[in-house]
Amino acid sequence: MKVKKMVMVLDKQVNNGEIYGVSMEGQEVAQETCTTGIAPATFRVETTRFGTLEVASDLVLTFPEGLIGFEMFTRYTVVCTDDQGALRWLQSLDEPALAFPIIQPGIFRPDYTPTISDQDARFLGLTPEIPALVFAVVTVPPGRPREMTANLLGPLVINPLTRVGKQVIVQDERYSTKHSIMEEILQNLTGAEKPVGAVPSPTKSRKRSQRIA
Repeated sequence: MKVKKMVMVLDKQVNNGEIYGVSMEGQEVAQETCTTGIAPATFRVETTRFGTLEVASDLVLTFPEGLIGFEMFTRYTVVCTDDQGALRWLQSLDEPALAFPIIQPGIFRPDYTPTISDQDARFLGLTPEIPALVFAVVTVPPGRPREMTANLLGPLVINPLTRVGKQVIVQDERYSTKHSIMEEILQNLTGAEKPVGAVPSPTKSRKRSQRIA
């Protein structure tokens, strides 16, 4: 099954008591909770990198099989920092120290359309009518942000309706586990004059303000 991509999903922001949820193709879509005026339940979680996070229950992502090499941790949420640029962080809700820098591949490879197996599609409950949320895990060598790479061979594919995800293996020789992305970001990301400075160091603990995306 070829993955139909969903753009800027799980982007939640609280302004004046109004909660905005899934946005698709750049258009904000109010969650059902907005129309009722009832905010979703939240809980607090301690993290090593971001300190205390308050996470809305409807922004918890579940990876029943975990991620490759981290199969024991199954609950995550996506965190945006003030200066992360194109990057987000996939923060584990089970292990405070576990957080992966991630990026939507469409930002630097608009033609990225991985084909996943029918088995994975059934596992995720995806159909041709349901666009998937796709992230790639990013590796940033300490002190060398221009050399950062993305794992396009093992993307994170998420059903945005159920919030269930899986790290799948794509059978496509065009993609690799260490795809260099900085030059493509510079070419494709509109207004990205400062992507280098916007890349957070993976070795430095951050205590700045953040929001859950």
